[in-house]
Amino acid sequence: MARIAFVACSKTKAKEVMPAAALYTSPLFKKSLLAALDLADKVYILSAEHGVLDLGEPVAPYDTTLKTMRREARRAWGAQTGEQLSKVLRPRDTAVMLCGKDYLAPLRPKLDEIGVALEVPLDTLSLGVRLQNLSQMNGEAGLRSDMAQLNHYTKRLWKAQNGGRCIAETSGRMSWPSRGVYLVLDANDPVSRSGMPRITRVGTHAVSTGSQTSLWDRLSTHRGTLAGGGSHRSSIFRLHVGRAWTRAVPSDLWPRSWAEGQSASGEIRLGEAELEAQVSRVIGAMRVLWLDIDDEPGAASERAYIERNLIGLVSRAGLLWGGDWHGWLGRHAADWRIATSGLWNLNHVYSRPDEDFIERFAEAVAHTMGIPRARLEATRGASQLNLFRGE
Repeated sequence: MARIAFVACSKTKAKEVMPAAALYTSPLFKKSLLAALDLADKVYILSAEHGVLDLGEPVAPYDTTLKTMRREARRAWGAQTGEQLSKVLRPRDTAVMLCGKDYLAPLRPKLDEIGVALEVPLDTLSLGVRLQNLSQMNGEAGLRSDMAQLNHYTKRLWKAQNGGRCIAETSGRMSWPSRGVYLVLDANDPVSRSGMPRITRVGTHAVSTGSQTSLWDRLSTHRGTLAGGGSHRSSIFRLHVGRAWTRAVPSDLWPRSWAEGQSASGEIRLGEAELEAQVSRVIGAMRVLWLDIDDEPGAASERAYIERNLIGLVSRAGLLWGGDWHGWLGRHAADWRIATSGLWNLNHVYSRPDEDFIERFAEAVAHTMGIPRARLEATRGASQLNLFRGE
């Protein structure tokens, strides 16, 4: 018995083909999607044009809406979409319907026929009350507070590390902690009011017991070689950037072998060399901050904790308030989680951060800077800066 959530599409959309989860841009849709991800094992979108959509399905903008459909057209939509529902729902599943009566009414006969338990958290509520209830469900007041504090501490780290290191200019000869967490900033996308570039990837290393990899080992695989090459089979970050680039800049020259297999022949790697070089240029222009957290490798390490919670916090805020990311390459990513979260991450995206995360993050920043924790509280007004433009 699974919990399956269905979120209604919205009139406001992106202006180009996007994964379905990233196409719809209204506050109601974004809030509903985040709530659905918390409430259910699987989430789909109810589209007035396409019926049931998987979150990652590429969809072009359209103008169809159930509100203006004639009765017969709406009935036909319900019958067609109901057949799609029968393929993703099973008897005794729970269908969580985050939609209005325009969507729910035509589908009720099929839902009853399938034999699902029905939950309609927003049933009969006005738009304003829906938005308010969803904000409470998503914990948005706490999320805003946590983001304000995160911005304060991250900005202190950013200043202490002189804006971070340009990835293309990094080397193993630089002073790096043996173990730590890294924060990648997109220097081409300075969206906070402080002028600090936005966090676009979070990562660590050696989270498997016995692993000997260092922080620099991980960063060097993302950077690639000094000659401008690299291997996307050794770096999931490079793989995602390469996929997004081929979608943003279509060309018959891009290799079809990208992301296929764990290894490749010399001939295949030669055919991928130009795209690897482009990925190195894109990542090389980014900057990196780091946290010095020298604990033992393992899934329960402090580094794994910081990574998981930082990704969860930033991605949840990104989905709700991130806008269209102002031309960010990740909007062309093949995976909807990248396109909607604003992060080149998949694991831990949209997970709820733990209550003590900010305290532990602040301690890591203070340790990395070599100062007492109390000194981080100076210029506390900076914590009101928001990560996203216009918020």
